[in-house]
Amino acid sequence: MAAVNTISPSVKFGLHCAGLLPGVRLSVLYKLYWVILFSVFHTQQYNYLIQNYEFHTFIEIIDNVGICLPFSLTYIKVFIVWIHQNLLRNILSTMEKDCQRYAVIDTNNVISKTAHWSYRSTTAIISISVIAPVFYAIGIFGSPEVSATSHRKLLFKMDFPFDTDKSPVFELVIFGQYVYHVSSAFVYSVLSGSLLMLVLHVGCQIDIICQTLMETPYESEKQLKFFISRHQEIIIFAQKIEKLFTYIALSQLVTNTLITCCLGYLMVISLRINSGFALFVKYVIVYVACALDAFLYCFAGEYLSTKSKLLGDTAYDLLWYKMRPKETRFLIPVILRSQSGFILTFGKFASLSMESFMAIMKASGSYISVLLAMT
Repeated sequence: MAAVNTISPSVKFGLHCAGLLPGVRLSVLYKLYWVILFSVFHTQQYNYLIQNYEFHTFIEIIDNVGICLPFSLTYIKVFIVWIHQNLLRNILSTMEKDCQRYAVIDTNNVISKTAHWSYRSTTAIISISVIAPVFYAIGIFGSPEVSATSHRKLLFKMDFPFDTDKSPVFELVIFGQYVYHVSSAFVYSVLSGSLLMLVLHVGCQIDIICQTLMETPYESEKQLKFFISRHQEIIIFAQKIEKLFTYIALSQLVTNTLITCCLGYLMVISLRINSGFALFVKYVIVYVACALDAFLYCFAGEYLSTKSKLLGDTAYDLLWYKMRPKETRFLIPVILRSQSGFILTFGKFASLSMESFMAIMKASGSYISVLLAMT
């Protein structure tokens, strides 16, 4: 039985909580929550970093920067989607209409299978990011430094204008920081899951039209025009995805290289010192979540490019040599357009692909070597 649409319930819930889902009641209150959350906690993170820069060792500076950057990236992503909220509304509406309109010709239940994988994969992505704050808290409070000092250690180093050592202020601050961390990690992963959900939908629609044409013998020019018009609709939909995520991907490229560099460096350092296992636990899940996020963006670009070539192969396999010359001319633009592919880019500069992911990880590894040499 075919699913209604390929919109993942977990992503839809996440967009709702972030105030990003268009047409949601009380969306202004959700946005106000995020503005207050980032204004209070994120500002204090950078305030602490700036105020205590001269008094910290090199490792402490890398630690503070590596923790602040993921929150900054989350804020940038949310702000960009808020700006393009009408575009997001149009994209989600198109997904629902596509699944309803073409469920009739979906004889292989491609929509149902795609919806299943979309829900499972996005839920797994969100779960990994939400688990990361738990391991981070274990690494913080399981560190020997906490028991060795009388000073009560916060989850994140922040410069508050009041004394945080006294109860119940300390407990309230810890609770607020944990909510801030979990909320940010949740939205961070929801936006990555949204991109994966969208490209899976594009692949689903391409599979439906290609399988329909290959399984049904060519009979009339009307069938050919349907293929061409559907191809054009998919191109427009892919361009909307590119417009929504291109600058998010650019911020992802810049910050993820720095984040994985800082966290990778700290993981190596933690293995070199005594009782460093707690520090390793603190960073490893956060590192995996950030690296997975970069992988998802590059995988999305590679996936769309591969699916685009499938359209060209299908057009070539339509027994064009048995058609009239007037009809075969319609296939030439489809084959030529599929060769260039559906391209997702980093801010219009470079295309997202697995080569881009390898370049990010390679650059991160090089920077880690430099930092280790400086230690």
